[in-house]
Amino acid sequence: MKHIFPAFLLLAVASSALAQSPLLTLVNSEKKFAQFARDSTTKAAFLAYLAPDGILFNKGKVTNGREFLEKSPENPGKLTWQPVAADVSVSGDLGYTTGPWESRPKTLADKPTGFGHYVTVWKKQPDNNWRVALDIGITHPAPPVPPVNMIRAATGIRSVTSADTVKNREELLAFDNQFIKVLEKNGAATTYKQYLAPQTRLYRMHQQPYLEQAAIDSLLKQPVTLGFLPLNASVAESGDMGYVYGNTQTLANTGGKAVKQMGNYLRIWKKDSQGKWKIALELISLEPAE
Repeated sequence: MKHIFPAFLLLAVASSALAQSPLLTLVNSEKKFAQFARDSTTKAAFLAYLAPDGILFNKGKVTNGREFLEKSPENPGKLTWQPVAADVSVSGDLGYTTGPWESRPKTLADKPTGFGHYVTVWKKQPDNNWRVALDIGITHPAPPVPPVNMIRAATGIRSVTSADTVKNREELLAFDNQFIKVLEKNGAATTYKQYLAPQTRLYRMHQQPYLEQAAIDSLLKQPVTLGFLPLNASVAESGDMGYVYGNTQTLANTGGKAVKQMGNYLRIWKKDSQGKWKIALELISLEPAE
């Protein structure tokens, strides 16, 4: 028994640590958020989970989410969603969840009439609870197959030489600007190849998420000119994860006609094992330019 007891003790400690891991608490917060919307309304759920300075996007404009929702009428429909992928910083203060969403006209019994994918960035608050720092999404046709759960833990470097979050934020903004300049000079296919993380996710309006390398390569070869204007950034205390959001526009050649669209973008950056920033997720949400 003396040899068996430590094994059980180690298992119990490991299970307890897993149960309290930042990734699992984040995913559980997301699931409770989604359940709140199912049981009540989308507006009520967002007001309950948005951080005081939480950001939403409306027709290309960046808005304080709480102020925007408090002035908005209640939507009679039902919005449902589920996380299929999530990640969290080493310091456990910043993370994101993403997955498919569906909208229904009135009740949960209705057939879904809208589909898409969302990305929610979460920040740990002073009371140690996760709250929504930013929420953005795309619409697309109904998915051909049910989503696969891909919840995964943080990867990459485990520490940084500087815990100066202000400095790290400024450096990430500068890095995002550098990426944009390289993109303008060298084009999407060449540039993204240098900056994409191995398990990257690319979201584009009206298209299913790009997850596989072949699909990503095909996307980046399309004749589309991308333009970005960074507005703000935030970095985890550990310096291994951060995000930048801003305005974007595209100019695509469709059937011999130039089509311009404008909107917003979100890029989630993570440092790899060499300490280099890589794109873990990028979402571009667009609407036809007026």
